[in-house]
Amino acid sequence: MDNLDTNLESESGTEQSSTGDEKLMTVIEHLDELRGRIIRCLIVIGLAFLSALWLAKDAVRILEAPAGNISFQALSLEEPLLVYFKVAFYIAIVLALPYVLFEASLFVAPGLKKEERKMLLPIVLGGPILFVAGAFFAYELVLPPMLHFFGSFGQGITPINQRLDFYVSLVSSILLYMGLCFQLPIVLFALSFTGLVSSGQLIKVWRYAIFAAALVAAIITPDPTAISMLIVMGALSALYFLSIGLLKIFGR
Repeated sequence: MDNLDTNLESESGTEQSSTGDEKLMTVIEHLDELRGRIIRCLIVIGLAFLSALWLAKDAVRILEAPAGNISFQALSLEEPLLVYFKVAFYIAIVLALPYVLFEASLFVAPGLKKEERKMLLPIVLGGPILFVAGAFFAYELVLPPMLHFFGSFGQGITPINQRLDFYVSLVSSILLYMGLCFQLPIVLFALSFTGLVSSGQLIKVWRYAIFAAALVAAIITPDPTAISMLIVMGALSALYFLSIGLLKIFGR
């Protein structure tokens, strides 16, 4: 009997060890898959960066355009070069974003339910489109009045010679914030698949949504005038009600 118990314990231990090895191998396989996808994403970003080097100078001129009569200066020899590479990197991220989202969706898809997988396609396709739309909205409607205010106010005191690096960082951050804000329909659409929100719930809290839009607009628009804030607030509110309409169309 003692020998039998010993053999059973030995077999049990072997089975547990085998099961643990299988789980460990599964984790390793997932990590290996993740590493492969990250490497491919980095390669695509690198290729996009090389392509963006041809566009960076024109992109810097485009970013300078809303400033109007404000002149730019560099306080060091390497600053124009650093700004050039910084803008090229931003362009590369935008160009590679669809592929990065595609790789991320393929990685998480096996762990999602069939109903939840339906939200991956709108994220992969709609995310980059809405980001570019938000950045374009900021460039055309938010930056001009904001920069005009700063330029006209400063001209009454002293000529403005804006440092190029600070200006590009400011403009890029505003374009980034608006691009992210325009992801609101995607976020609400994805949350509807999880059951956390519905069109009816969003309608009930529309007053709080308007207040949140005003708060976000006040944070991401640095000028003290109400013009830029109202423009951003109006855009966010419109996106919120557009999201409600889309959810109703899809019966959510």
